[in-house]
Amino acid sequence: MVFGGLVLSLPLAGYAQSDVIASVGKASVTQADIEALIKPLSPDNRLRLAAEPATLDQMVRAQLADKSVLAEAKVKGWDRQPQVQAAIENAQREIIVRSYLASVSAPPADYPSDADIQSAYNQNHAAFTAPRMLRISQLLVATASNADAASIDKARRRATDLARQAQASGGDFATLAKANSQDKTSAANGGDMGFTPETSLVPEIRQVVGKLKVGDVAGPVQTAAGFHVIKLVDTRPPGLRPLADVKEQIRAVLRQQRMQQNAQAYLAKLAGPTTVTINESALKKALAAAQ
Repeated sequence: MVFGGLVLSLPLAGYAQSDVIASVGKASVTQADIEALIKPLSPDNRLRLAAEPATLDQMVRAQLADKSVLAEAKVKGWDRQPQVQAAIENAQREIIVRSYLASVSAPPADYPSDADIQSAYNQNHAAFTAPRMLRISQLLVATASNADAASIDKARRRATDLARQAQASGGDFATLAKANSQDKTSAANGGDMGFTPETSLVPEIRQVVGKLKVGDVAGPVQTAAGFHVIKLVDTRPPGLRPLADVKEQIRAVLRQQRMQQNAQAYLAKLAGPTTVTINESALKKALAAAQ
């Protein structure tokens, strides 16, 4: 597919490492280029990216633009200019220093021990206490951000009628949500949105749900998205999360803290106050000369 000189290939799946995904002029982006950008992302971000083709396309275009600029700059000898060479050398030094410092500061592979993790857990219960969780189901009658008064009133009346049906004796909320909710993700599950921290609900919904008993249906509740019919399915009180659920989180934090401590100690040994004496007079002369 070609757009103004930009050639986009078929989707990434099924391509070999060297396959070209997009090209313009002499610049090209390969599958290997994009994999190198995606692999460092968290699993959640990779899944989110896979579900957003437009964002993935934009990533390809941005990478291709960078390569095009680089190719043109090299043709014109821009990379050989003194100030550019100096910046490259500074960046190279920074990369070497940071990567080497990380290597000499890394804690042993067996740190932290299970006892260290248990101790951190015991001393930080507040950090690992989950808020009250609510499992709700919703039926959404959506409204556009620029909807006029008539459209909003029509959506309100529709949501009110669906709320009455859901509240009626024998009303099947899941069936109503599947057939009528315009939140397609939750509609596929009969409106079920799973357990959600109460504090993360939008204020309009949180205020209403906080007054419900399990099994109650309320609404319509108006938000920026439209009109919601809400059913409170279940609740979980605030409570301390089990150590097993947060063990890896604690391990990562303790390793990061130990690495920072090791790095500070290493740098102090190399160039700390007890190791290096600074010629303040020469330092002032350097500052004056730079003005």
